[in-house]
Amino acid sequence: MRKQTLEGAQPARRSSDPTGSPPVADGPAAASTAHLSARNVRIEYRAPSESASDVTLAVDNANLELQRSDFVCIVGPSGCGKTTFLNAVAGFLPIQGGNLELDGRDIPGPGPDRAMVFQQASLLPWRKVIDNVTYGLELGRTMKKAQARERARELLDLVGLSGFGDRYPAQLSGGMQQRVNLARALAVEPELLLLDEPFASIDAQTRETMQAELLRVCAARDVTALFVTHDITEAAFLADRVCVFSPRPGHIVREVVVPFDRPRDQRLRRSPEFLALVDEIAETLYGGTDPTAGEVIH
Repeated sequence: MRKQTLEGAQPARRSSDPTGSPPVADGPAAASTAHLSARNVRIEYRAPSESASDVTLAVDNANLELQRSDFVCIVGPSGCGKTTFLNAVAGFLPIQGGNLELDGRDIPGPGPDRAMVFQQASLLPWRKVIDNVTYGLELGRTMKKAQARERARELLDLVGLSGFGDRYPAQLSGGMQQRVNLARALAVEPELLLLDEPFASIDAQTRETMQAELLRVCAARDVTALFVTHDITEAAFLADRVCVFSPRPGHIVREVVVPFDRPRDQRLRRSPEFLALVDEIAETLYGGTDPTAGEVIH
């Protein structure tokens, strides 16, 4: 993960294009292919009649780039298309315009290179915790059972659930179930972890603990993550960059670079710098659509 200092941080200088093209880092890194690249992405929902009047434009002219090991959060108003965009990256939805690529290749559909963590854990209640974690490996048939269970035990240790492998989901709290959900996603060793408000249904105190745990796990596994949330504070605590979506049709109106060092602990939330960053993101989100689409704030 990138290292930056809390005071006097100088994130890599970025340039923006008034046409809405994604900001591109200056210097040698700019020439490399982005891990995830979205350029002018357009996503529509069509009613069965396929009448022009029955088309909902959910996302339009969305531009975003992630490099490996980035942790990027998307925030935006309800119904702005941020989850729709995430589902397109996962391969669950087709795009109707633009380009959406992973390592320079089009995303034709779901694949083992991406894993989704949903808001609800959606664990299989009849399977023990360890068997829920190995479920994706069983579907992929890429590993022998003994190896899969060994990987599952390692991941359960990593997410703080050592000794809970033989429990059933109903015997776990909501926060523990989401830890299993995260371990299940990591078991297939995805190149890109996609998270759709995974802590929204968890109580506030557990949620903050889970945010810190997620950062720890991502650092340990060198995970690249794209995280959708309504919670500005959550985004500021987790992300390297916070991307603010406009109202529908959604597109990124501003990227805010988060200048805080990693690892981050709960004391960061009380610092004046952190509170100022939250205010800055909130001003973009609630202050109306910014005409300088794609601008990056340092």
